[in-house]
Amino acid sequence: MDRHYDPLLFARLRTLFAASDWEGLQAYLDSLSNAQFRTAGYIIGERLLADVSRETFWDVAGRLMLWQPKAFVVTIAKAAARRLHSTTLSLTDDGFARLTKALSDSTHEVDRRKLLAVWLPVVDNYAAMENLFESLGFGDARRRMEFLVHTEGLTAAFVLLRTARYEEHDKEYLTGVCRALIRRASNQTDSRARSLSFNLASLLRSFFDLPDVRGTFSLSTEAYELSRIDTDFDVFCRVVTKV
Repeated sequence: MDRHYDPLLFARLRTLFAASDWEGLQAYLDSLSNAQFRTAGYIIGERLLADVSRETFWDVAGRLMLWQPKAFVVTIAKAAARRLHSTTLSLTDDGFARLTKALSDSTHEVDRRKLLAVWLPVVDNYAAMENLFESLGFGDARRRMEFLVHTEGLTAAFVLLRTARYEEHDKEYLTGVCRALIRRASNQTDSRARSLSFNLASLLRSFFDLPDVRGTFSLSTEAYELSRIDTDFDVFCRVVTKV
């Protein structure tokens, strides 16, 4: 079983962080055994990156992700998610823009997908979520939908609806999205999450006029309620959470 802490490793890593000796950090990590390296990764992600400055966080994130992406992308993504949730880190930070630029080439496609998978659930502002997709190179609507149909929460639901507008000409595709939401609902144990998934499928069926979406839905909407749901987040929330 992987160890998440070792006092000797922690002391050495903390010294390197305090000195901002990032070349020394890489050299030290490179000298460790596989087991020590994994423990060091946990220490960096769970302890040392928890309270450094925003600038330092993104600087270290970029260096380690580019150096050893398989080892550090998910570890640092989780550390960032905790700080995004606590608002001690922001996707508007200059360091975030530098990181996404560094990861923008095709060799980091998998890494960017991993970041999206970890960060989308903690982004609670729809504009920030749309910017996250754009910053990580996911401008195409269908590529976004791959993630959104698996991401819970009102913010993701609203962005899914807005993204679906780009595919409104393809009713077969949107019908498939609704079916995916219904399957998601059937696997959810939380009643509120399950209700949101079903209601979102029902809303998409009405909004895009998708007669092939079959099912018994509790959500009922009036025509006037649909006029602003893709532009006003508060209106969307009121409609999609109706009993």
